[in-house]
Amino acid sequence: MYAKYFVLFAILFTGWFLRKINFIDDKMNHSMNKLIVYFAYPCLIVHNIGNVDMTGELVLDFLITFIISLVCFFIYGAFSFGYAKARKFPADISNVAEFAMSTPNNGFMGFPVSLIFFGEKGLFLMLAHNAAMNFYIFTYCTSLLNRNNPEKKKPTIRNIARAICKFLMNPNILALFVGFAISLTGGILPKVIDEYLLYIGNVSTPMAMIFIGSSLATAELKRVFTARINIEASIVKLIILPLLTIALVMFLPVEPLIKSIAVLGIAFPTAATVSMLAEQEKQSVLTASRILVLSTIASIATVPGTISLLNRIF
Repeated sequence: MYAKYFVLFAILFTGWFLRKINFIDDKMNHSMNKLIVYFAYPCLIVHNIGNVDMTGELVLDFLITFIISLVCFFIYGAFSFGYAKARKFPADISNVAEFAMSTPNNGFMGFPVSLIFFGEKGLFLMLAHNAAMNFYIFTYCTSLLNRNNPEKKKPTIRNIARAICKFLMNPNILALFVGFAISLTGGILPKVIDEYLLYIGNVSTPMAMIFIGSSLATAELKRVFTARINIEASIVKLIILPLLTIALVMFLPVEPLIKSIAVLGIAFPTAATVSMLAEQEKQSVLTASRILVLSTIASIATVPGTISLLNRIF
């Protein structure tokens, strides 16, 4: 089973190699990012959700996963804040480190891994986890990035409404609604369109791993492996928060798959969104990128370990 996981990382290192020999450049990498996020993944979501025989039980499982995940994300935010303060992270980069510790790559890596190991329902529930993370990012984390900004604006109803609209307009969230609508109406898509969505969606997994590998190729690995904050943030991200999540969900009266997805979702390395938003808010992109790189490399060992642990306890 784990051979499939390492195939994903073989594809990741293909992206790294292609970037190193300049077969992939910045422009191509950016285009891949846009293709995956704005088109391929939404096609995969619409196909998978649209073909689900939607029942009240499935909808309830989705909502339960979303609520549990959302509560956990705000606990992660509080834990990361306390950890950074206790370990005296420098104030100018602490906000980015906290963001990086609490935000997993549950899209690029989460979707393919959950599909491989937990099937279509696993992917379905990982979508709920991803939706909860997007809500967390566009509410708490956008405020977190502005913590050091002397000209930061106080939260207003307009800003909150804008954050909610941004969340709802996320292509993956829109695809989720479309998929739900198709499923609830008994599958209204012609077969040829459904097959088109499947073919495009299947491109997303290898391209996502190539994109991550290509992004890693630009990092200065020596600095990545030596900075204390990078190491500690990666340990929190990949080990401490998954263990904390196990403690939080262990005795909840929900099915084991929901518990597994809640834990697996946070066990992935730092999301690329952290670096992109840090750049937009003129915060420490370097800190975000280094934690992303180190946590992604370390996840080659920790994510299979987490999956093995989940199979034992749930």
